[in-house]
Amino acid sequence: MKTKKIYNLFQINLIVFYTLCFMLVPILLVVAYIFDLHMYTSVNNIILIADIITIVVFILGMLYIFLTRDQYERKLKPSYQKEFLTLIIISAFGILGLAILFIYLGGLLFYVPHVIIPLFLFTYFVLFIVGEKYFNMNLLRR
Repeated sequence: MKTKKIYNLFQINLIVFYTLCFMLVPILLVVAYIFDLHMYTSVNNIILIADIITIVVFILGMLYIFLTRDQYERKLKPSYQKEFLTLIIISAFGILGLAILFIYLGGLLFYVPHVIIPLFLFTYFVLFIVGEKYFNMNLLRR
């Protein structure tokens, strides 16, 4: 019988943090789209500001994660449900933000479902694998 490895909270936080940093620009584009910021400034400025915010969050987040590394390396849980839910929410808003980025880059609204549906399927597949391996969560059972 093959036993599953249980990962510590530091490793789980790294996975969630890297996903957040990767999806932060699309998430910020969702916020900009909700508040209609593209009516007041150019799309290039919105993306540039989102990039700057992402770089700042990445630097501050890495400092925080590595300063609290010893504390989180000693914490183990059998499953990481709260962290996995956070990862799902980040991924969902990131996919929506990628569709908004598609619109901002000149894509037609007619083709937005053609972008969202394959991204959703790919993300669900990746979350299924990552949830099973690292978070000890099965998306098919719940």
